[in-house]
Amino acid sequence: MTKEYYLYVGGQKIKVSKQIYKVYWQEREHEKYLEQVDKKNHLLFFSSLNHDGNFEDNLEDKSVDVEKVVATQMMIEALRNAMSKLNKDEREIIERLYF
Repeated sequence: MTKEYYLYVGGQKIKVSKQIYKVYWQEREHEKYLEQVDKKNHLLFFSSLNHDGNFEDNLEDKSVDVEKVVATQMMIEALRNAMSKLNKDEREIIERLYF
């Protein structure tokens, strides 16, 4: 008696050949292995961020005000640039007053 092989497609039980059955399960096992490797290496898939179809809102870190960070960095850069133009005595006065 020959063994029959079945796969479920769309909730329906479909009879398939032994070769198709083996290939299907090889692929499934390979996918599971790759997922385990990814979890072990702490990889994050972009598709896992698609909760509602809006990737950008799910990627945004609302706890960080990027505009404020950029503005602060620009002010620090301008300050460093201005400080580099001061002579030794002027820099010493600034350092004594503020540092």
